Amino acid sequence: MNGLLPHEADGLVYQLGELTRVDHAGLDPLTGPWDFYTWLSQQLVDLVRGLPKESQQVAKALGLPDADRLSEILARHRVTPREHVLLHGDLNPWNLVRHSKRDRLALTIIDWEMAMVGDPLYDLVRHFHLTPTRPEIRERMLRQWENTLPGEYTRDWRRDWRVYRWVEIVRSAYVDLDRLVTGAGLDAPNVRRAVDSYAMTLAAATASLGLPARATANPYLARALA
Repeated sequence: MNGLLPHEADGLVYQLGELTRVDHAGLDPLTGPWDFYTWLSQQLVDLVRGLPKESQQVAKALGLPDADRLSEILARHRVTPREHVLLHGDLNPWNLVRHSKRDRLALTIIDWEMAMVGDPLYDLVRHFHLTPTRPEIRERMLRQWENTLPGEYTRDWRRDWRVYRWVEIVRSAYVDLDRLVTGAGLDAPNVRRAVDSYAMTLAAATASLGLPARATANPYLARALA
């Protein structure tokens, strides 16, 4: 809940490095060169397009773009191709189990239902987005990650990690709004924490999209108006 301890941060980066050794050829239906960022962007666009009508109406009232407009904005960005690896896809605090004694792993990673094959940088950035991470721990992890993984997995990461961070902020703006509108999952502590800070998420998302924030920044008021 309060982020990783230093030795746990080291252990998670070590395990991310070990994932580069997994032969994923039999797991990946798209084995071969393909653009992970383009695929990830399309997944986000499809998510927005599939939101319930009421959630889409509230999103519009709050100034979030519809699926087609979002697709245009996402297409403006590019990410350097890196060697693909097996990704966990959801390294949030509930999927990281602390070991009772210190060892090199420090953590057991559970719940692999969102596993995928793609850019190794994405797993790390998504972890930062989902987990409270102190700046010094984040810098420690980034530095160790760069030093641990071979260059084909890390090239141009300093430029690209902010793109993935932006994508995750935008994703949360839609996902958390849908939770507020539908009431889905609000009993979970991590979901409640996310929706309680929704105003900040919305402001960050609209700013990163280059869009003006609407005066109706309260999602409950926007829901009533929609």
